[in-house]
Amino acid sequence: MLKTIVAFLGRAHGLNVLLSLIESNEHRILKVYTHSLNPKSQDPKRAVRTDYHLFKEICAKHDIPLVAIDSNKEKIQDVPNCDFIVEVSWRYLLLPEITKKAKIIAFGIHRGKLPEYAGAEPIKQALLQNENEIILSAHYLDSLIDAGKTITRISHPVNYDSSFSIDENIQRLRDEITPLFSKIMFKTFKIISE
Repeated sequence: MLKTIVAFLGRAHGLNVLLSLIESNEHRILKVYTHSLNPKSQDPKRAVRTDYHLFKEICAKHDIPLVAIDSNKEKIQDVPNCDFIVEVSWRYLLLPEITKKAKIIAFGIHRGKLPEYAGAEPIKQALLQNENEIILSAHYLDSLIDAGKTITRISHPVNYDSSFSIDENIQRLRDEITPLFSKIMFKTFKIISE
């Protein structure tokens, strides 16, 4: 029997997870929530995200309901009951009234080692601390952002290139770790089912 999923996804990392779930023979996505606008911290004018059209196209092609949430004041409504809630690059805290909709587990994937690099810019934090690897953490969703108990981790070498700026190294690492998001998600499913 297929395990049902509600996904809260953003950025390329979220697209990786979305596409992997669509290809999975063991999971069915009931609904996807994403962000249509850039965050104020990066874009004061809040233009439409460059990847939003991809979320729309992919979800439409596969008959997956898609909802855009662009403010923490917007109420997240009509979250279906499901087996899993998966959160990747989601800007806002998911309240217990949402996470309890997951019969098995609600978990997030963070692009940094938890608890050391919780919050924004975990790759930058790791580079500033001269870490040799970037660690992705799958964690239970809790009442605080990135505060739930870690379920599992996956590491990726930094391979810092001093001929590039820190921002260029960060972007390279973001691109390199994107495929690891689906890998750690499926690893988490396996751990939880054991």
